[in-house]
Amino acid sequence: MHNVRLILGCFLGLLSLTACSTSRELVVLLPGPDGQHGALAVGEGSQSTLLNTPLAGARIDTQGHVTPQTFTQEHVQQTFGQALAAQPPPSVAFILYFLMNSTELVPESKPALEALFAEVAARQAVEVQITGHTDRVGPLLVNDRLSIERAQTVRAALLARGLKASFVRAVGRGEREPLIDTPDEQPEPRNRRVAVIVR
Repeated sequence: MHNVRLILGCFLGLLSLTACSTSRELVVLLPGPDGQHGALAVGEGSQSTLLNTPLAGARIDTQGHVTPQTFTQEHVQQTFGQALAAQPPPSVAFILYFLMNSTELVPESKPALEALFAEVAARQAVEVQITGHTDRVGPLLVNDRLSIERAQTVRAALLARGLKASFVRAVGRGEREPLIDTPDEQPEPRNRRVAVIVR
């Protein structure tokens, strides 16, 4: 019986298999969704092996000896197919822009809102993080309130589509995290936004 452990990062895909044989561990470095990859040292000290190319792997025996090995995508699929299929889909980010001093979307953001609805509807299990922002026009406290109202507007739209409330979190950051740095009181449409991450 094999015990499969799966670890995935933003730029690093790593598969590890523990087996009841002379190989105690099998580690394989996978490319990330965007084709980039990280690196991983397997082993200790002078016995370590650096995995720094996609599909590079290493077998570790019961004595701790590391044997480098290169794998094919077919071998990875055969060995780790069930674990890979069980992964949740990767996170998807959306940015929605708003009219000045308003919780109304700019017309150009309506297609992004529809894409957000479609992404949420396509997932079996979903968690949504919604963060509202403003530009630096107006008092700090007013912008704090406006940012959370923008986030809650998007949250309400998702709930109206049937998403469970416990899976949706809405927060406001006011003017504290601008996309574009500006002096105080300078309007900036790209800072009047809601960032949504769907997991």
